[in-house]
Amino acid sequence: MSSKQVIFERVQSALKRHTIASEAMPFENLILDTKEDLLEEYKHFQALNRAEVINSSPESLATDIQAALKAFESQKVLHATNLPCALEAIDPENHYQKIPYDRPVEDFREEIFSIDTAILKGACGVANLGMVGVVSSPLAPRLTSLITLKCVLLLEKTAIVRDLAQGLATLKAQKADRLPTNLLFIGGPSRTADIELQTVFGVHGPMAVCVILY
Repeated sequence: MSSKQVIFERVQSALKRHTIASEAMPFENLILDTKEDLLEEYKHFQALNRAEVINSSPESLATDIQAALKAFESQKVLHATNLPCALEAIDPENHYQKIPYDRPVEDFREEIFSIDTAILKGACGVANLGMVGVVSSPLAPRLTSLITLKCVLLLEKTAIVRDLAQGLATLKAQKADRLPTNLLFIGGPSRTADIELQTVFGVHGPMAVCVILY
């Protein structure tokens, strides 16, 4: 018998003799909510996180994505394949080189690092932190929000929740009542500071983020 099996048998034997009592712990939100309106609170904290926020609608979403790409001076655009609007509507005059993320990164490793902007859809928004919850999937692989210097995040207004606990519950509900294998909460551009407290943007992800609420 291997040592692994011995350990498992001892744990199982111990559990039979001494059951582990569990108790649901109450959640207390220690972060003060500043506004009653979730949308306004979300926009407020996203602005504090240095993200540009565009208040859009399903009807004007494509036009507002065009405006964001123009403001970013985008040239190559990496996009998830589950966007809520057609690429023809986003770029009717074919100004940008549009690259779908529909293959393994090994297949276009040389190209991907030269792409300047990414577009993807958020799964939820956390109002009192100003963050977008993103779930990785074959339609929107993990690197979609990390590899480019600029990122456009599309978020439905109805997907905004009050706090992180509700955000995690929202993401968990999308995957048969369990958390996805990979998820991100994005709060504006990536930034860090060294020991001298000099803030640098774009170290671990995009240096500029635009969140379009529709």
